[in-house]
Amino acid sequence: MDLSEIASEILDFLQETHRRPGARIAISTLDHRFGTDPAVAAAITELRVAGYLIAPDADTVQLTAKGFDAL
Repeated sequence: MDLSEIASEILDFLQETHRRPGARIAISTLDHRFGTDPAVAAAITELRVAGYLIAPDADTVQLTAKGFDAL
């Protein structure tokens, strides 16, 4: 699956900071790193739909095994 540029950047950021499946990151951390541009929210949704992330609650996303393999 071809990911948008920002979705790829988010995966790269996760690779730098969270190197294991199941790692969680706060949405506020992604907002701080990438800004609150609607494109960031769209990229998070894109990664969730692709199965790379799940959203266990409204404030965090979690890297799935598929997302870890994509790193």
